[in-house]
Amino acid sequence: MELRFRKSIKIGNGAKLNINKKSVGLSVGGKGARYSVNSSGRRTKSVGIPGTGLSYVSTSGGRKPSSRSSHGRKASSTSKGGCLLVIIIFCAISVIVYGIAHLFGYRRPTKVEWTNDNYSIALNDYNRDYSHIIYLRITGETDAEDVDSKDIKIEISNPDVCQLEYDDSGAYVTYDVKPLKDGFADVTATYDGVTSDPITITVDMSEKVTTTTTTTTTTAEPETTTEAPPVTTTTQDPAETIVYITASGDKYHNKSCRYYDDTCTPMNLQDAQNAGYKPCKVCGG
Repeated sequence: MELRFRKSIKIGNGAKLNINKKSVGLSVGGKGARYSVNSSGRRTKSVGIPGTGLSYVSTSGGRKPSSRSSHGRKASSTSKGGCLLVIIIFCAISVIVYGIAHLFGYRRPTKVEWTNDNYSIALNDYNRDYSHIIYLRITGETDAEDVDSKDIKIEISNPDVCQLEYDDSGAYVTYDVKPLKDGFADVTATYDGVTSDPITITVDMSEKVTTTTTTTTTTAEPETTTEAPPVTTTTQDPAETIVYITASGDKYHNKSCRYYDDTCTPMNLQDAQNAGYKPCKVCGG
């Protein structure tokens, strides 16, 4: 049975010192992307999408098949020795700095912040099968990928509007927003005694409100008909009514007719009718 040894020491800012029986290595990066190099000269790059199982890994350097050329062996040995020296120097400096910082009680301050100030959910893009995600960034002595969601306290100012469900943790802590009704709510997150600025979540599901219309029937009172007073018509005596005769024509006119002028001859109505004159069609005589 082969005895194996492997130790990983977290340096900070996503950097880790990896030690095993045959080599010493250094890796930097987060859950989605990481780069590592070890004393054997091997360099590894990995990129992946958290939660999907999809990733891409590229490896270069490291031990290669032996060559008969002494020149080739010499170049490989020199490259290996150079990488080992660089790693040892870097690790030594990192350990010294890390030790001095902790000796004097230095601790990276914790920061808790949402990646944006507000988030909106509207009915036209809302689908219960679609996840509405908000992202929480946590930095400090503990990176987001190492944070336990149970240690994060979420407070919602109006819990009737929405709820938050923990979704995943990678470079960010993510939450799925579940809208409940129209309105808005301020959401804060507290971790390690540090509280974030609020993110305002607005929900506009355009809920339809049923309005009941009440029709009021009013009985109309019977109309009171007021009869107009009788008009009294006064009939003038033709012998007393004065009309006017023009110099030419067979019509008689009253004084308001347009055919009247100063040359007209006054005559009583009875005499005008006896003389064969007829009433004017304009003024009626």
